[in-house]
Amino acid sequence: MRPVRDDMDRGGAPVSAQSLEHCFWDHLGATRAEEYASEDILDLCPEPVMFQDPPLAPAEHPEPVQDLTGGFDDTLHVAPMEDPQSERPAQHGFRTDPAVRWDNIRPVPPQTLRKAVSLAQTRRARLAYRLQRIWLTPFYRACITRGLPLFLVLGVVALVLSNAQNRAQIALWGDAAYAAVVDRPEFMVSSVTVSPVAPELDRSIRARLAVELPRSSFRLDLPALRAEIEAYDSVAEAALRLGADGALVVTVQERAPVVLWHSGRERQLLDIDGHRVAMLSDEAALPDLPLIAGEGAQAHVREALALLDAALPLGERLRGLVRVGARRWDVVLDRDQRIRLPERGAMQALERVLALDHAQDLLARDVLSVDMRNPARPILHVSPGALETLRAIRVNPSEASQ
Repeated sequence: MRPVRDDMDRGGAPVSAQSLEHCFWDHLGATRAEEYASEDILDLCPEPVMFQDPPLAPAEHPEPVQDLTGGFDDTLHVAPMEDPQSERPAQHGFRTDPAVRWDNIRPVPPQTLRKAVSLAQTRRARLAYRLQRIWLTPFYRACITRGLPLFLVLGVVALVLSNAQNRAQIALWGDAAYAAVVDRPEFMVSSVTVSPVAPELDRSIRARLAVELPRSSFRLDLPALRAEIEAYDSVAEAALRLGADGALVVTVQERAPVVLWHSGRERQLLDIDGHRVAMLSDEAALPDLPLIAGEGAQAHVREALALLDAALPLGERLRGLVRVGARRWDVVLDRDQRIRLPERGAMQALERVLALDHAQDLLARDVLSVDMRNPARPILHVSPGALETLRAIRVNPSEASQ
């Protein structure tokens, strides 16, 4: 393992990530120290060179070596590196062996040393080392490979869209591309089919949809058109769908009028929920429907129909109902007779009056009204002629008997 030099060292660059000396750059590749240690990533950096005496190899043809004293020594020989199992390690890679003669060995040429590098190469190697450690960090690699391209793309888009003319041109291109697709003939709607409804309603619906057609089915706002059709007084519910052959199919459920309401200013046809179905002009003929009148009567159509059903025994004498004070009902009969019903328990009070009429022909007498607002004390309002007759009877009972 080669030591890591300090970053302030001007002599050379770090050559390994495993070292006891740490600097700012060491934390970047701490998780990959083993990888750094197994690869020589800085071939250009100098490393310490260990010099030793060149080993001597035995010659193929032994030659005698002259002793320094001038003679030949044929008793000393040099053997290769000793066996690791030997008791004493060899020094400098050699050991003496009497069995080997000096004249049987010759010097081996020394190993070629790494060539010297310049200071510029060292600085480049240090920079390459630090950049490689940054690149091996997942965070910085993600920033460079993903964040930087995304930032560049967003910058270009923002630069293009910052110009108003560019935005307008892009919008025009988009509209043209959209129109080229949606305005094709197979997507055009040109006709209307309406379910069987009243003639007036049919003409109104066709006149409204004729303004929108022909138009592409992608450009038709069906919910808005349905809301406009349902806004008609006589329409309870409407459904629009695209049919075959470019037809718009309209299915309408009409409101059924059940009563005629006279508000004092105008006459209207109401359905069971009190919703207006149509308005009648002064010259229009009255339909054959029950008549109700008074302020607030349109909000109590169901109650009025129940009272009218209970008053069926009165037959043709029944004219209608009048809402009084937005609180209670009056049953109106012919000859300007009225049955004043209470605010609560109107049905029971009406049935009581009908029972009296059935038993004593109460309503056939000269009675102006039957006041049932207080069911415990019914009051009969008679005509002035009937009152005079009643007084005369009380004065002359004998005449009354005659």
